[in-house]
Amino acid sequence: MAVRTCRGDYAPIGQFGWDGGSGTATYADPANQLTGILLTQVGASTPDSMRLSHDFWTTLYQAIDD
Repeated sequence: MAVRTCRGDYAPIGQFGWDGGSGTATYADPANQLTGILLTQVGASTPDSMRLSHDFWTTLYQAIDD
């Protein structure tokens, strides 16, 4: 489990969750009343898979910002 203690690219302080090494990630953001779950079939061992995760979360936050 991880809790964000400083502002990142897209997520506010207080977001919590976990990035799994097998291509899964889940986070909850109480401030925005948001929960996101990403399930893939690629491990986190390549730059492309990490980009996929980053793009997912960026798109999710852009959708609530609009």
